[in-house]
Amino acid sequence: MSEVVREPACGGILIVGAGGLGAPVVRMLLDADARDLTVLDPDTVALENLHRQILYTDADVGRGKAQVLAERFGLDARPIRLDAGNGAELIAGRDCVFDGTDNFADKYLLNDLCLAAGVPLVHAGAAQFRGQVLLIRPGGPCLRCLLPEPPDAATDECRWTGVFGPAVGVVAALALGEILRVRAGDETSGAVLMADLANGRLSRARLEPRPECACRGIPISGGVS
Repeated sequence: MSEVVREPACGGILIVGAGGLGAPVVRMLLDADARDLTVLDPDTVALENLHRQILYTDADVGRGKAQVLAERFGLDARPIRLDAGNGAELIAGRDCVFDGTDNFADKYLLNDLCLAAGVPLVHAGAAQFRGQVLLIRPGGPCLRCLLPEPPDAATDECRWTGVFGPAVGVVAALALGEILRVRAGDETSGAVLMADLANGRLSRARLEPRPECACRGIPISGGVS
């Protein structure tokens, strides 16, 4: 059952997922003195994930991630899962949303909710040795322009295929750069940042909105870089 958000968001960055991707993003934002963070994660700390979830220690195993983040860093951390019932209210009014989830259902939901709310979304994903980052704004391009249909989760989600620990760190650093661009007022979008640690490659590819994608019907104030 979804929890009801009693107070509307007042700016700040919403971090959805505090695992392999979200944990380093939170750490780097804190190091950059960004304190206006809200973190959502209903899960507990697991021993097998500690090598890439850098906010937690052995002593935290079995504890709720949100509880650890609230106690250790004084963050607004909530043990709830963003879903179709609470998502619009959690996102409304934010400066930016970071997608640190590990499944396609949540990623596509965040894509659609952020487009509808007019809130920039930094999408990030990693599996095995590779990962990608895309800054999504109203007007596109969006995740559905990059991947019109969700890939096969059994072959492309890190929770099933595993992930090379350093890969999430590289992807998180690329995502942080996009978040900071949003905070600095940069309104451009339209590039996919890709990391392939199996071949030691970082690349950038231009992405255009698909003509039939719903994101084209939402006005955008910035250009496509």
